[in-house]
Amino acid sequence: MRLTDYLKSNFYDAHELCSLLKISLEQLQLWQESSIFPNASYSIDNLIKCSSYLGLYECVEVTDYYPRAALDWAQMLIKHEVQHSSHAYELFQNKYITTLKACADRGIVSDDDKFGDDLIEHIQQVWQQYLCSKYGVISQNGAVEEVVYIDLGRSLVDALTEDRTSNSVPPEDRALLHEALKLLNRALSHNASHEKHNSLRYQYIESVMQKYDLSTR
Repeated sequence: MRLTDYLKSNFYDAHELCSLLKISLEQLQLWQESSIFPNASYSIDNLIKCSSYLGLYECVEVTDYYPRAALDWAQMLIKHEVQHSSHAYELFQNKYITTLKACADRGIVSDDDKFGDDLIEHIQQVWQQYLCSKYGVISQNGAVEEVVYIDLGRSLVDALTEDRTSNSVPPEDRALLHEALKLLNRALSHNASHEKHNSLRYQYIESVMQKYDLSTR
């Protein structure tokens, strides 16, 4: 699949996003400058050469692409009339903690301090990464729930496999590892073709499943 086809199939371009939200590009830019909305996941610079009866015309067009869940985040900003980064962060933090608790209720728990005593500090770091659109690239849709699934899933895989270096996984740990893989499978991007081999999906799902003879089903 061509990169442009991949982006059009999995992301909104800036004009599409603004049209769905009924806002201007200037409003979107203001949100980003106010640190309440993430940057574009991908930015494509196209050199266009146009030939017609009237001659040759060249220009550069820039197209920004945003993950599908950016629409949901923007609607939340509008609903809550968010204007300041502190308010946006509060919404993000609440969603992160709620999702993490839902995982814990299903028995999916990590002993990592970043999900315990250091949780708030960790969420603050993740918030900055969210604004930089790290998760707009590595997750399927850029949703806050997917952020949690990726953070928690990676932490569990690393803990249960000694950072993916152990030769085997004890039988008593395989069920939790299986749950971690299912979280990651729900959240991690399938990535554009040029990114696949270096992707987290390859490192944390495909390689781990093969090495430890696992399945996400």
